[in-house]
Amino acid sequence: MKKILVSVLAVIAFSMTSNAQLWFGGSISARHTGGVEKEAVDPMDPTKTTDLDDPKTNAFQITPKIGFGLNEKLSVGIAPSFSTTTTAKVDKNNLTKSNTFGVTPFVRYTFVEFGNFGVLAEADVPFTFGNGKTIVNGTETKANPTSSFGLTVTPWLTYSISDNFSLECGLNFFGLTASHNVTKDQNNKDHKWVNNSIRFNGNTANLVNVGGMTIGFIYKL
Repeated sequence: MKKILVSVLAVIAFSMTSNAQLWFGGSISARHTGGVEKEAVDPMDPTKTTDLDDPKTNAFQITPKIGFGLNEKLSVGIAPSFSTTTTAKVDKNNLTKSNTFGVTPFVRYTFVEFGNFGVLAEADVPFTFGNGKTIVNGTETKANPTSSFGLTVTPWLTYSISDNFSLECGLNFFGLTASHNVTKDQNNKDHKWVNNSIRFNGNTANLVNVGGMTIGFIYKL
């Protein structure tokens, strides 16, 4: 798997030295949830309560996307990613934390262009690695490390607003997804769980559904 990843990165690095058009996209998000749990202290008077510390969750995710247009139809690129989620109480003696690192090389090819509109297909090859830990009453336990790689092919619609900005709509109701996932036993290096899956998705009865589409934009230099 490492040889494949190095080869893809080498191709992308070579394309940067050519006359490729550079473009950017991606996503970033941050989330905080939490509050206070109120517990009744007098069964005869529900207004008398005491505040208990409710677990709070902090999550952060970033996935920049960098592409190189080799010509008017073909682009290659890479999308590194990092996400972390922590759920804990104020004293930090009880918490769970998970981290995921990844990199996704991709290739996209534009099949049809009519005016400002275009139809393309994008093939993604995601590589991801995960780890984490759990702390219970101050005792830390590491989570089982995970790794995975796969292939996803998805059609997209594009609309060029200007020479620099383009809108993109991912048609997630149609595509191909394959994955290979490995989870290693933290306490037994010879023990691991392996899961393989492949799925083809096509749904002509549900074309107009916001849940089946992803809309965003890219910026071209």
